[in-house]
Amino acid sequence: MKVRAPDQDNWTVKSLRGFTLVELLVVVSIIALLISILLPSLRRAREQAKLVSCLANTTGISKASLTYAANDPGENMIPVPNLDVLQVASGSIEWGGKAGIGQRTNDRDDSTSLFGTTAYRGPAHRPLNFNLFKGGFKDYNPPTGSPDPGPGNIHYKDDTKIDLTIYRCPSDTGYASGKATYQNFGENARNETKFRQDGLTAYDHYGTSYAANCFWIIGGLSGQRLRSQSIFMMPMSRVPSPSATVAYQEIPSRFAWLWGSWDGSRCDYAGRLKDENGEIMGWHRQPFNFDVGFADGHASTVEMRGCIRPAPNLGLQNYPVGECDPALTSYECAECVTIRGPGWQLDTLPAASVLTTMFAD
Repeated sequence: MKVRAPDQDNWTVKSLRGFTLVELLVVVSIIALLISILLPSLRRAREQAKLVSCLANTTGISKASLTYAANDPGENMIPVPNLDVLQVASGSIEWGGKAGIGQRTNDRDDSTSLFGTTAYRGPAHRPLNFNLFKGGFKDYNPPTGSPDPGPGNIHYKDDTKIDLTIYRCPSDTGYASGKATYQNFGENARNETKFRQDGLTAYDHYGTSYAANCFWIIGGLSGQRLRSQSIFMMPMSRVPSPSATVAYQEIPSRFAWLWGSWDGSRCDYAGRLKDENGEIMGWHRQPFNFDVGFADGHASTVEMRGCIRPAPNLGLQNYPVGECDPALTSYECAECVTIRGPGWQLDTLPAASVLTTMFAD
């Protein structure tokens, strides 16, 4: 473009040159390169922030559970749900959280979830909620008395939409289609590799992103009371190593101990479970790394890939006959009893097992 500009007493013609197409392309390329370099760092920073938030949730839950145990007659850190028929599966999930919408008995109605208010598993039936939220929640389906579902089950549905941030890991997005998703906790333990692929987050499926450690509720003959060799239904004063004993964990880590062992002495379950990539991912998409809360109230990220049997073996050969006789058919007696890894354990050995209020089928 040419313009006339004053030059003292005379007018001269000067040219103003713009960017060429090549120069513009170079600038655009440089910007694109910078973005490609910065994006991974931004993603890592964002995920790190989610990890910190998730650990804060797990810490808060663990500390609230210690307060619960201090006021519980049985010193139970993991609250025992108030259900007519208590199952170990119930203890894993229904200690706290909102109403879930997974595993519906009517696929067109979220209020019929096996983890929802209709099934007495709504927020008013999850005991830790009353420690974490002042006033608790209105019970629309009391164990005794008339239920109050509201028009079109609106109350039951509202229970599934409550935002209880402490129970939701920000990175809980479930698993992609085609990969192993969440266990049907109503299944027999032998069917632990059967998962439901419903595309939900664990928070929406169960009402929480975290599961309680309810392993090794061991049994005997039908009608006999079950015994606990885990923190579930065991008094806190009987737990020998609170700083290493897992109380709460990301739901995917419930299956990571099945993978294999650190020292080659594999558990019988080891290696039976995997997703399409041969890995078990935590909420933060790091293989075999999970956020867990411990019985002393702290939380951390641990690597959980299979289990070990420390020397001396604290498993079957040292287990008191009569409490876990290998001749019995209980699946716990046929598998590893000691479930441990670096810095964590799911069992409470060498403490003796304790009687629970549950009975063998």
